Amino acid sequence: MTRKYAQTLIALILLTGLYAGFTYYNRRKSREQPKTETSTQQKLVSLDSAHVQSITFQPQDGDVVKCQRVGGKWAIVEPKKLDADQSAVSTLLSTLTSATVDDVVDPHPTNLKDFGLDPPAYKLELTSDSKPAQVSLLLGGDTPTGGDLYAQVAGNPQVVTIPTYMKTSLEKKLFDLRDRRALTLDADQIQRITTDYKGKKWTLEKNPEGVWDLVLPPAVRADRFTVEGLISSLRGLTMQSIASDEKKNLGSYGLSSPELRVDLSGPGGTQTLLLGKKDKEGERYFAANSALDSVFTLGSDFRTQFEKDAADLREKDLFTFSNFEVKHLEVDSPKGHQVFDQQKNQWKQAAPSAKNVDSAKMDTFLGALRDLRADSFPKGGDLAQYGLTKPAYRFVVKFGEKNQTETVEIGKVGDQLYARRATDPLPCELSKTALDEVAKALAAL
Repeated sequence: MTRKYAQTLIALILLTGLYAGFTYYNRRKSREQPKTETSTQQKLVSLDSAHVQSITFQPQDGDVVKCQRVGGKWAIVEPKKLDADQSAVSTLLSTLTSATVDDVVDPHPTNLKDFGLDPPAYKLELTSDSKPAQVSLLLGGDTPTGGDLYAQVAGNPQVVTIPTYMKTSLEKKLFDLRDRRALTLDADQIQRITTDYKGKKWTLEKNPEGVWDLVLPPAVRADRFTVEGLISSLRGLTMQSIASDEKKNLGSYGLSSPELRVDLSGPGGTQTLLLGKKDKEGERYFAANSALDSVFTLGSDFRTQFEKDAADLREKDLFTFSNFEVKHLEVDSPKGHQVFDQQKNQWKQAAPSAKNVDSAKMDTFLGALRDLRADSFPKGGDLAQYGLTKPAYRFVVKFGEKNQTETVEIGKVGDQLYARRATDPLPCELSKTALDEVAKALAAL
């Protein structure tokens, strides 16, 4: 080996060693760095949120708002006494007491105006039943890059930066902190809903089995998914703005003769929601709740949910079973009486004669039954005029672990088809071709 190549080889070995050492150092440093940063991270305020007893919000311009613990709950005590949004206050406290400093920009500033802290743009004062007994947090202007916010804790001269998003989290107004629920009943416990929309009235009521009925009268099944939509809209119903803290001059809000009235009742009591005219922007409606003192606004989607006709609320599906749950089936048709049972995953006909039934064909037949839906609801209740005193078809389906039974009768008057469940006193009208697939699938059995 020549001297030239020997020197090159030695150089390569040295470089390899240096690279390995550098890589090892970096890996070790990367593993240790998070521990170092965590251990030196400075908390913005040294308070335990569970010990905070009051928070005062002081904007440079605007009303001072004070929240205070009263009887274990947060309440607004200034500028007026109001119920507070418990979740909003708790979230704010959690954000504040867990916040850390991004950077210490000046440990001993000579001019706080340079940071927008003299006077501060916003101030939060907190009192605690532990040490420290009081903490004041001053919020200033944005940093030149706009990514951070200058801040200072009273009594500590240093100016620090915190993330800009905390401005939204901490700078709250009265409306942000007040209880904005437009309905204070537990929506999931509501048992009766009555509405009056421009003279169109309907009532929904939970029956003893916990199923929603539409009380026309008489009581008929209500569409479960439609009712769940109504309950969902009530569960999250919040005020969009406050028009007045007192119910005065209701006529000016269209609430003396409301377009929509919703009466709600449950174990927690009864409340009435009124919806008046639109506000100036035309996007919200003035509203009031019998249990609340204020006039507020709601979004237009609330009105849309409740301006329904009774027919929109009726259950249109004649059957609710799932094919795989069915255990027993009885059919009365112009061809006679037939009985089917499922035994060990095998369908068998028990009457008029015993025989095995193809499972795929039975599944097609059950699917055709499950697809039967009401097209409309005639107003009369005389079953004879709909051919339902002597129905042409009768289906009895038993299904589920609780051996539920659903019975549907179908009558024919000319080329019109009418149907009803045995539990519904009022009939519905089917499409003229509704039985085509049912008859075809039945013949295949």
